[in-house]
Amino acid sequence: MRECVDYLQNPEVLVQEFVDAYTAVETCCDPDEQKFHVVAPDAAGERGQLLERMFAARTVPVFDTVPFEFTCLARDVVSVSGGTGQPLPRLDGLDYLGHMIDAEPVGVLGVIQHAEAATPYVLFLRLVTCLSELACSAQLAAADTDLWKGALGVEPKLDLHMILQEADAEPSQATLRQLTHDLAEAFYAGISEEWQFPEVLRNIVCLMPAPADSDEILILEWCV
Repeated sequence: MRECVDYLQNPEVLVQEFVDAYTAVETCCDPDEQKFHVVAPDAAGERGQLLERMFAARTVPVFDTVPFEFTCLARDVVSVSGGTGQPLPRLDGLDYLGHMIDAEPVGVLGVIQHAEAATPYVLFLRLVTCLSELACSAQLAAADTDLWKGALGVEPKLDLHMILQEADAEPSQATLRQLTHDLAEAFYAGISEEWQFPEVLRNIVCLMPAPADSDEILILEWCV
């Protein structure tokens, strides 16, 4: 909570840390060696069961004022920080990677709330880390070839997806949930003004599981 509030009071610090990480990847990483890796999915445990339930079907419908869909292309995508692509504790990397079904090509980087990553704030930092590692042109081109199979094209855009479980009734956790939303807004506004970062980030999206009797799998909670 304290760390999240500190960033909210000084969002330029988070933005600068992000830009520094992005610049380090852009200047220091060889894209032939530093790609994302898809590891064998671990179906055991809460996280694996959640992913299987949500993404058993390839197409994922989302309820919004105007409903939309995305396809899940891969689960358990280890980021540059994950190194060799070996299974890791799910505290970094992506839980899923997808492609928006839209008029323009949009990739999806997604994480899901589970026992080992219980707070929205932790999930948001994971997404920001993965974005910094993937967004430079060489890395994104390599990922487009390997993971999206060329679907992103010459002017790729990315959405960040964060899937949360039902709202926690505990007051401090509910507060942290709202603070994370506010931090996502502040980060989005700040990074949009950074000339060093390319215009690849389209939206940061928070989703929740749809009711069992719904035709959709997920519902939109907020989008910035």
